[in-house]
Amino acid sequence: MSAVLTARGASLQLGAFSLGPVDLDIREGEYLVLVGPSGAGKTVLLETLIGWFQPGSGTVRLGDLPVTAIHPRDRRIAYVPQDLGLLPHLNIRSNLTWGLDCRGERPDPELFATLTRVLALEPILHRRRPETLSRGEQQRVALARALLTRPRILALDEPCAALDPHLRRELQLLLRHLHRERRTTVVHITHDREEAFLLGERIGVLLEGHLHQLASPRELYDRPADIAVARFLASENLWRGRVVEAGEDGVTVRLEESGLSFRSGDGTGSPGDAVLAGIRPEEVMLLHPGRPLRPQVAANIVEGAIADILLLDGRVQAALEADEGLKVVVRLPICAADDLGLQPGSRVRASLKPRSLYLLPVRE
Repeated sequence: MSAVLTARGASLQLGAFSLGPVDLDIREGEYLVLVGPSGAGKTVLLETLIGWFQPGSGTVRLGDLPVTAIHPRDRRIAYVPQDLGLLPHLNIRSNLTWGLDCRGERPDPELFATLTRVLALEPILHRRRPETLSRGEQQRVALARALLTRPRILALDEPCAALDPHLRRELQLLLRHLHRERRTTVVHITHDREEAFLLGERIGVLLEGHLHQLASPRELYDRPADIAVARFLASENLWRGRVVEAGEDGVTVRLEESGLSFRSGDGTGSPGDAVLAGIRPEEVMLLHPGRPLRPQVAANIVEGAIADILLLDGRVQAALEADEGLKVVVRLPICAADDLGLQPGSRVRASLKPRSLYLLPVRE
């Protein structure tokens, strides 16, 4: 898949904030999500990629040319900012066609009909002012306005952040559907990790102005590139340790605080290396006392008591305090927690599966 937008060593200084240098290839037709916490520089990076900012050093190229050397109307980039940019003096229909009006073009009737149907805009086309719309309706109008221009690249800045949870998931699934149907290149920024995994064909993790990792969702889930990425994606269940044995099938690491030794299929490190061992809470397996252990959960067993239980949206999060002092966070479906009879004080066994225990090198 060829790159449509390319950054090479792109950096920018805005006051005290530094972006980059960033190297990034955005592929034709992909859905790329850039995720990071507030203040990481996501909007600055997005607006540098689409040509709003000139990099202080390095380049951003749209096709064969620097993006800033191409007139905005010729870039074929549609940008939906966080404030949506709807024009208060125009009615809804005029807002929808505003991008095309600026180019002296008329909307494609078939595309207009398709977008108003898919985005459920028919009931609001008669409205005279955008302020009479709900936030979700405004979001759909802004998205339709961008797509009506038939952009080569659709840039989205936190498109779901201001919506109520049920509307947020509805818009996320709509974005996923529209991309699969039209294969427009999308660059989407968000602080929501779940949203990034739901939508991104590739995900870039931006922290403090630096792109730490760019990978498929599964690669990012299984193997964070460094400690900063691991802490951003899942700050629970990260323990300092040291490799004590290495072999073809993985390594053994001894944790510092508890003295427990675990096997990891990661294969990172040599004997004596300092590492950070991590496992995501949903990968920790609580073992049913009456069932035989399957091979994949027969290693890295800890025993202890449940210290606390939190009820999340459809899941249970349990804090396990192992007898050796290790604290482990576990997430599991409510039905599985009910099956185990979990409650504070319950004695349990858990497996930190070797295939799911990853290791990251630590500088001493």
